[in-house]
Amino acid sequence: MDQQVLAAWKAIQDGFASLTGLSLLSFDSRRALVCGPSQNNPICAAVQRTDTGARHCQAHCGKAVAMVQESREPLFLKCEANLHVFTVPIVVGNEVQVVLQGGKRFIAEEERLHTDRTTEQTGLPQETFQALVRDQPVIENTQLISAARHLEQAVRFWFESQQIRATVGSRLAALLTLFALLEDLQQEPDLETFYATVLSSIGVLFNVNTAGFLEVSEGENVVQLKQAFGYKKEILQGYRSNAREGLIGQALTERRHLRTTETRDILTMGLPPTIQSVDLFPMATREGQGAGLILIADSHLAHEDEQILEAFCVQTGLVLQNRVLRQRLQQDEKHFSALNRFVRELGSTLDSEQLFDVILDRLAALVQAETGSLMLLDDQEGNLAVKAVKGLNKKLLESVRIAPHQGIAGKVLATGAAMLVEDLERDARVDQKPKPRYRTKSFISLPLKLDQRTIGVLNISDKITGEVFSQEDLDRLSSIAHYASVVIERSTLYKKSEELKQISTLDPLTGLVNRRQFEERLLEEVQRAKRHGLPLSLVMVDLDNFKRINDEFGHQAGDEALRTTARVIRQTARAIDVACRYGGEEFAIILPQTDKAGAAVIADRICAEFRKLDLPVKQAEARITITGSLGVACYPEHADTPESLVQQADIALYNAKRRGKNQVVVFERT
Repeated sequence: MDQQVLAAWKAIQDGFASLTGLSLLSFDSRRALVCGPSQNNPICAAVQRTDTGARHCQAHCGKAVAMVQESREPLFLKCEANLHVFTVPIVVGNEVQVVLQGGKRFIAEEERLHTDRTTEQTGLPQETFQALVRDQPVIENTQLISAARHLEQAVRFWFESQQIRATVGSRLAALLTLFALLEDLQQEPDLETFYATVLSSIGVLFNVNTAGFLEVSEGENVVQLKQAFGYKKEILQGYRSNAREGLIGQALTERRHLRTTETRDILTMGLPPTIQSVDLFPMATREGQGAGLILIADSHLAHEDEQILEAFCVQTGLVLQNRVLRQRLQQDEKHFSALNRFVRELGSTLDSEQLFDVILDRLAALVQAETGSLMLLDDQEGNLAVKAVKGLNKKLLESVRIAPHQGIAGKVLATGAAMLVEDLERDARVDQKPKPRYRTKSFISLPLKLDQRTIGVLNISDKITGEVFSQEDLDRLSSIAHYASVVIERSTLYKKSEELKQISTLDPLTGLVNRRQFEERLLEEVQRAKRHGLPLSLVMVDLDNFKRINDEFGHQAGDEALRTTARVIRQTARAIDVACRYGGEEFAIILPQTDKAGAAVIADRICAEFRKLDLPVKQAEARITITGSLGVACYPEHADTPESLVQQADIALYNAKRRGKNQVVVFERT
């Protein structure tokens, strides 16, 4: 590497180190140091000053250079000081031009902690190490990898341009390099890396002082800085300007390069007066619209360079448009994937309360909303009731009822038309002031419909980004709202069918299985016991002296005694047991997989719980004690059919009554 190229490379290395904030140094193909460290990490400098540390540096970083020379593949390692280092070969024309080594940063907070091994391997005592790491920030591993990839691309392009310049001329080299760069950047996933690579390459190839990447915002009203490069990049930070006015508007409209050295033009663009010249290169799309501009400040460009950059920026605009189209395609794929998950999730959810929360949560996430509510129409009352909320206190809205035409949701209910509002203070359709519980003034209120019938209203507000909701957001919600309405209707019908099923199978007074359901369950359990050779027991329960309770204290007291009896049976029996109201004051308990001894234990436990009962009767200012007589019969020992099992348990119950009540009797053959 001759002295002129070496001097130029030193400036480039320093520039890249400044741009990335990482330490960089380079070696030639013979592993000799080409350029010493740019922005050297003070930890590395301190370690290398100790004999122990210098040996370990050579063993790790020095060895990495040799390995990369052989493999020609990037290498990432962590040194004894816990610093992460990348070593990247720059291959041009099948030859390793230089090996770039850099990074030297922590990627995890715990790596900043000193250990005894740190002193042993680096020669740095604890106090010295901790003093040096105090100002060393932690970066993410992905950032380090991305920086290595970006540097490899940019440095390779620079060395390629050096070779081309030597043979076919510098301008042709710049042109070829730039278009080769665009070809490589077609698939670059990280937009920040894309911006940085374009700017640094322009800066290096055309000796540009300062450059900025300006992007036209959605709606094409504003351009804003996405990234800057060069000696004065700080003065461009946060730059925004009108995309339709001044020199910027002219460049975008005419789609051609414009240059000015007029202070008035520069100030009109919102740039500081310290800038002496500005070049604007618009980036056009296939439709001829401006995607953005490259702004170059305080740099002298030859006419041929301007032509090259003008062509390059047109191509850059097309690459950016391709990126936007790919991103939209990916967003659409994500949308359909989310829709598919949404459909599957709703399809497996029948519980109404859980369903309403899932619907609201998923629809809010679809448009990045923090706040929302789901309201359903009460057919009997004719108004909306809140069923689910997000980002609000549900208790505050539980009693809220919205009539047709009342408020925003009421208007949507009455008209059946969705309402997309960007600013409720300026929208003539909305006659209300902003409420403090909402962060933004934009919202969507959407009817939930089945055919032409509106069954509810979905309200979405407070976009996470602080932006207004768009027509695209409304379209996304509408695409799923109909399916959500169908699922809500299905859930409502399911709930009603379950209620009807409970009415048909449960005793309304005690909540236990009724006589008809008992007979079906007993038949099932007997058949199962026969099929698998398992025991089965049946306990029949009759309350003692129940007629006296009705006669002395009235039927309300009798009903309460029956409900209490049912509660005791339900709490004392096992989860697999089936407790039933057989009729009147008589109950039955089916005990699957239970033999005579086990059934007797459960029956005794229930009988004992009865003895503990002492019910107050308010009407008579008295108390009632409840006892029961229990009969137990077992399959197959006592009976082999459902009918005979009930008959034998009844006989045992009769014997319990005959022997004095308040006891358990197990059937015995005479």
